[in-house]
Amino acid sequence: MNQRWFALTALLAIAPLAESCGGTSVFDAVDPKACGSGHGCPTAACLCNDGSAVLDTTCELGSCRDSQTLCEERCDSLQGLASVIESSTDEVALPQCEQICARVEINGCELGCDTLFSECLPPTSCSDGAKSFWDCVASDAVFSCRDNAVRVEGCDTSQLAFCDG
Repeated sequence: MNQRWFALTALLAIAPLAESCGGTSVFDAVDPKACGSGHGCPTAACLCNDGSAVLDTTCELGSCRDSQTLCEERCDSLQGLASVIESSTDEVALPQCEQICARVEINGCELGCDTLFSECLPPTSCSDGAKSFWDCVASDAVFSCRDNAVRVEGCDTSQLAFCDG
């Protein structure tokens, strides 16, 4: 009996190692659904009815998810979804990117900005409202993370937009 139990336990322990995303075993990543850098999927900004925004990549297990569906899930416990904004690719242009990414990581998101996009670029243009939102995120926002999505509270989301890179 002990030999069969050991064999079954060993088989079950090894079997999940075959699953991978971008060539990395699911047990090697903080987020087992995370995609590798350069995946090309947009970043979604989910504006929830409680006034917060949830930022997340749409890439999951090597495929791009629909932003609307992703945001409905992310805002479900936050009084529902108000609207969705998405970047054009996985390279996102943001003012004060280094500070924003440092704050994301310091506030408990294990993957930092890697959970949101592949690369942050300096913006070539940005609306005043979008710049105001991202400046608030860089200095005043309250962050929380769940399933490696970043919830942003305390900033006016009415002008939230991604900048051009």
